[in-house]
Amino acid sequence: MKRLSPSPSLDAFMSISQPKVDYAEEKSSKKHQIYTKEFQAMLDGLDEEDSLEEGGQATEKKRCLSMHQVKALEKNFDVGNKLEPKRKVKLAEELGLQPRQVAIWFQNRRARWKTKVLEKDYAMLKANYDALKLDHDNLEKEKLGLITMVSVYISNPIF
Repeated sequence: MKRLSPSPSLDAFMSISQPKVDYAEEKSSKKHQIYTKEFQAMLDGLDEEDSLEEGGQATEKKRCLSMHQVKALEKNFDVGNKLEPKRKVKLAEELGLQPRQVAIWFQNRRARWKTKVLEKDYAMLKANYDALKLDHDNLEKEKLGLITMVSVYISNPIF
């Protein structure tokens, strides 16, 4: 039976990393026990403060920005929502952040800004639509009233 795997490189890695053990015969073997302990230790290591990224590199936990940093970033965003490299490095040094953190903050802020702009535009268009609909409905009522008056006039001429 052919085994399906997401990619050939993953399949190769799995064939190297998996022990060639007949589990029915060697469940109690020392090799199996060591593998299990090492694997469990690796899993236990994931629960600590550091976590593993896709590439296997350890990363620190996500840190929140202080109010001072957020206010400074907001002021700079108001000045211009795009960052030039020199401005990004200067701002990162002033705030004690990594340039990448500043770049990501600006990227996320632009996304929130775009959403707010779209919401405002939608609200304005909806208000305009509602006003036009109201005018249209009033004109329809007026039209029906005029048609009624004309039909009454035609059926009962004054002269």
